[in-house]
Amino acid sequence: MSKGTTDAHRVLDVRRLHREKRLEPGSYCRWEWAEAAGAYSLVEIRVDSRMLIRLSYQLQHQRTEMRVPITWTTCHLGGQRPWFDCPSCERRVAKLYGSTVFACRRCLRLNYRSQQASKRERPAERSRQLRRTLGCSKGVLCLPAELIQKPKGMHWRTFDKRIAQIKEADELALGSALATLGSLESKLESARNSLARCKSTL
Repeated sequence: MSKGTTDAHRVLDVRRLHREKRLEPGSYCRWEWAEAAGAYSLVEIRVDSRMLIRLSYQLQHQRTEMRVPITWTTCHLGGQRPWFDCPSCERRVAKLYGSTVFACRRCLRLNYRSQQASKRERPAERSRQLRRTLGCSKGVLCLPAELIQKPKGMHWRTFDKRIAQIKEADELALGSALATLGSLESKLESARNSLARCKSTL
């Protein structure tokens, strides 16, 4: 059974909710996600206490509600950090992913996109990820790393380091692409030889 990827699902990050002060007891908010074709989905979050929130959302024309426990742990430098207790397995996690229910990545059998990629695809995926951090949507075959523009406000040291990382990823990606091409050519040659042998026996 193949696994889906995390970026194809709605995600609730308890750390972000905490940063934005959405976990105050008695509070209520509506969390939205952009969908295809301009549509969007949302979940209503009600905080019953520091230890429990309730999620309410629409599922196939029916309103669904589920309770999600919250655990707080003490940080080394002071303060406390919240965690979701996955409603399915009770494992402590920072993120829940939305499907027919909200649950952790393991319960929904989700991979990160980089895990889903094959070994030969990983350098190209890393290059795409690094390029996106610089606001570049073009891949290695469309735009060399040297021509990527520095984002406004980014320090030159950070930019130069990112460009060096992209160059390294691009080099590996091109090497993987050539290896894949060589493998395909070898298989094609083998198929031609097999076909020639079959014809010679007729």
